[in-house]
Amino acid sequence: MAIQKNSFVLIDYVMRSKDTGELIDTTVEDIAKKENKWEADKIYEPLLIIVGENRIIRGLEEHVENFAEAGKEYEIEIPPEKAYGMRDPSKVKILSIRELLRNNVVPEVGKTVEVGGQVGVVKAITGGRVLIDFNHPLAGKTFVCRYKVVKILDDDAEKIKYLLHRRYRRIPIDRFKVFIDQNSNSVTIEMPKEILLDRDLQLVKAIVAEEIYKYIGKYDTVTYIERFERMSK
Repeated sequence: MAIQKNSFVLIDYVMRSKDTGELIDTTVEDIAKKENKWEADKIYEPLLIIVGENRIIRGLEEHVENFAEAGKEYEIEIPPEKAYGMRDPSKVKILSIRELLRNNVVPEVGKTVEVGGQVGVVKAITGGRVLIDFNHPLAGKTFVCRYKVVKILDDDAEKIKYLLHRRYRRIPIDRFKVFIDQNSNSVTIEMPKEILLDRDLQLVKAIVAEEIYKYIGKYDTVTYIERFERMSK
């Protein structure tokens, strides 16, 4: 049975290249460590998918929307056109070293560079010319994805906590306190003290409020509390 648009779904997944079996990405820390893909700065936990938000590759989101059920595990194949697209030969360009240096770009083979607003990888440097591939590094690849639906969120307060948590991944879910008043269709959120001095906090609060209106929909007002308590003497 299809999952409704704007549903909040938590999944664990393991994504591999179909051709090589190489691990591309996973939310499962033990698998990342076992296959020497563990990253110290990455948070390994179930991924939040809001159906219809289009924040993940299309093939995975479409399968979650059309087939997923809580507690079930699936293995699917995702073609390039529903992942990172087909490789485009026109995005492989030759530029002069002088031109790059004038733009403060120092090319090295294998280095990721930004040129004219495009991000690419330096493939070769020969005779004063640099070959740069501006295709996505995973373009043209077919993936095999095994995923499990950990939970489908029903509680609005929990949904709001996850909206905040995905922007502050190192803050535990329960550090965000959410109070809902059904009579006034309002939400009050007390922000944890760990993020009160974050320079992007005001922007995050505005974005999350808009996400509440868009994806949950039933509330008219979002209020934030920032509590600064006196230090004990």
